[in-house]
Amino acid sequence: MKSITNLLILLLIVSVSCKTRNDTKTIQPVAANKSGMTDTAILGKEVQDNYLIDNTSNQDKGPVYMFCEKMPEFPGGETAFTGYLKNKIKYSKVAIADKVEGRVKMKFIVSSTGEIIETQIIKGIEKDLDDQCLKAISSMPKWNPGMIDNKPVAVSYNIPIRFVLEKSENLSGYYILP
Repeated sequence: MKSITNLLILLLIVSVSCKTRNDTKTIQPVAANKSGMTDTAILGKEVQDNYLIDNTSNQDKGPVYMFCEKMPEFPGGETAFTGYLKNKIKYSKVAIADKVEGRVKMKFIVSSTGEIIETQIIKGIEKDLDDQCLKAISSMPKWNPGMIDNKPVAVSYNIPIRFVLEKSENLSGYYILP
């Protein structure tokens, strides 16, 4: 009798602990941004746990997401974006002569209207190259904004732009050649 009771208790524990979980359940975020406000306070409502708020960005004009339902898109798509960067960013003669290579890490926000705002260099390699990247990103045309529930939202992007002196077979991502 005691073993049957123990078995029933074990089955009850296992059945309770094996409840299915909904990955898109609504949660109360607790992370605070630079102003000390929680995501929920910024939005005035609960947010989906698969839409991450970028707490490193200025939230004064509304939430800035890291990911959303439909991510922003450069006019013409990813291939056009890569072509735009390669066309607008030029390797400076000084950097070529000094054999400067490396990555410029950029951050920018695609606003809910598709405008590029708050461009900044997270990590630079050389002033001329940093300035080239900043100028190209700041002057991009409007993007198609990100969407959540068919409403446009602001989304932050972090991208590395590589400067390499010689083309190799395994180059990928955004890279600039002399």
